[in-house]
Amino acid sequence: MLFRLLIDLDIVEFTRQLPPRQRQRLYAHFRRIQEFPGHFSDFIENDTEGRRIDVSLFEDLLIGYWTDAADRHVKILRLAKRQR
Repeated sequence: MLFRLLIDLDIVEFTRQLPPRQRQRLYAHFRRIQEFPGHFSDFIENDTEGRRIDVSLFEDLLIGYWTDAADRHVKILRLAKRQR
């Protein structure tokens, strides 16, 4: 069964500022995370409530997401430029 993909509105607004081709690649990556959330976690952080937040590195971006197995949701909560 596929996970339902939920994306924070601030992230949707952030993606509108990206070049169209990068935005398309990013959305495709979101879909890959949706299909297999555990395969795209490059490292783990904890949020303020102690939940495990997986972080996926994609091009020059960090994608923070939470897999809610009970509800079958992948919740993309954070998108930020990587600091170099």
